[in-house]
Amino acid sequence: MTADTVKARLIGSWRLVSYETEEPGGRRGRPYGDAIGRLSYDERGNMAGQVMRPNRARVGFGDGSAQQVRAAYIGYIAYFGTYDVAADGSSLVHYVEGSLNPDWVGGEQRRALRFDGDRLILSAEVRKHDAIVTHSLTWERC
Repeated sequence: MTADTVKARLIGSWRLVSYETEEPGGRRGRPYGDAIGRLSYDERGNMAGQVMRPNRARVGFGDGSAQQVRAAYIGYIAYFGTYDVAADGSSLVHYVEGSLNPDWVGGEQRRALRFDGDRLILSAEVRKHDAIVTHSLTWERC
């Protein structure tokens, strides 16, 4: 698939179906349990994505211990920016303009990309200690 074909298929809003990890040796996990999320792409090259662990403990504004605030923070991924699809359509890059995680601002989030029927599957390889863990997020149109 060409970049233009993939970009045309991406445009719109997507709902998270699953968020799974695979470690070396085949061990699988779901770091956010039954995660929920939204992802959107527009025709002008803008994107926004959010993923959340459900049932996080509530922390009121100005309330909560450092541990409660940390648990809420690490149970949520959110960022926005622009995107570009690789010429061969097999991957994309999210250029992060704003993020819940300040370390991501100004950076790039690279994702392998494929479609399985009407579903979009984005995956990234993430270093965890001395191993590479593959994170795969499966999305369906809203």
